[in-house]
Amino acid sequence: MAMGEQVLHFLEDLREKEFEKFKFYLPHEGTAPHIRRGKLDGASRIQVAELLMQTYPQEALDITNQVLHKIPRLDLVQGGQLQAGGETGNSGNNADRTGARKPQAHERKILVSEQQLMKLAGNMGKTWRQIGIEFLGLENHFLEQIEENNPGNTKLRAFHMLLEWKKRAKQDATAIHLCSILSQDGVPLQPEALDCLRDTGGA
Repeated sequence: MAMGEQVLHFLEDLREKEFEKFKFYLPHEGTAPHIRRGKLDGASRIQVAELLMQTYPQEALDITNQVLHKIPRLDLVQGGQLQAGGETGNSGNNADRTGARKPQAHERKILVSEQQLMKLAGNMGKTWRQIGIEFLGLENHFLEQIEENNPGNTKLRAFHMLLEWKKRAKQDATAIHLCSILSQDGVPLQPEALDCLRDTGGA
């Protein structure tokens, strides 16, 4: 797949809010000349991909990865880096710029385990309903039913809510994808609460 096609593929995977964040961060990435913000206002995904290829013909994919890391869409970042630098990467190790371990390609396909979900549920507390509705796309009436079925046990409520997300997400219910969703701005979780999702070995 050509670099421009890869960039467009990643942009098409972004939700609308994520795409707007991508355009916000993009002018700050790469070396001069930077893409001016005025060119990005109202630009479509195809137009943004074309701007990246015109401005950075050799670095477009790397810059795309840098911006995806900030959004964050970590599930897309790893895929792009594998395409750009090969499976071994340029550094010969499996760490990103922050020093954190990046998942191998096969790990990105591993579904999140119930053990990981239970650990995550224990860190949600009373915010579980907000997370379920606002970030996981679950309906309030469904969460009310979970609440009734698990009286007085917040951890189990959060766990069953996460299980429903896993059921609906199907093959996309990976630890990496869930970590990406819950790393967004506004999610009421401490960063260390997601450590269990970064343990791609299965908890």
